Amino acid sequence: MNDATTRAMIQAHFDASNVGVSGGGPDDDIARASEIYADDAVLEWPQGGERVRGKANIIAFRSTYPTRQEFEVHRITGCHDLWVNEYTIRYDDRPVMVVGIMEFRDDKVIRERIYFGEPWAPPAWRAQWVERFDPRAPDPPVATDPRRQGGGLSDLS
Repeated sequence: MNDATTRAMIQAHFDASNVGVSGGGPDDDIARASEIYADDAVLEWPQGGERVRGKANIIAFRSTYPTRQEFEVHRITGCHDLWVNEYTIRYDDRPVMVVGIMEFRDDKVIRERIYFGEPWAPPAWRAQWVERFDPRAPDPPVATDPRRQGGGLSDLS
């Protein structure tokens, strides 16, 4: 599978992952959102020390989730069998920033690790060294990275 196909599959996963009502409603397609996973996939949340084993359990878990969920993808980057996704999940309209790492085998996700981060107000003491940016905005161009030449990291910014 090439990088463009993988990126499209990941985007389709997130597009289908939106859940309009707790536990899923008639317009939600949790099974379609889970097509990206291998039957023996593992979904992990390291911050909570939790793991879900198997596609059937991933579907069951997501089918009983107690809030609405809206996914907004900001960046998909990766190559070959390792992809990183930056996105926001709105749980009943409460936004949470997320980074997910997907490992693929035979065109399916075999492991996904998801890290959550709450936004914070930056402290004034470091203002002279940092610039503020909108994490939801597309990334500005950066200097050419030699790893991106000839099949290196693929990026959607």
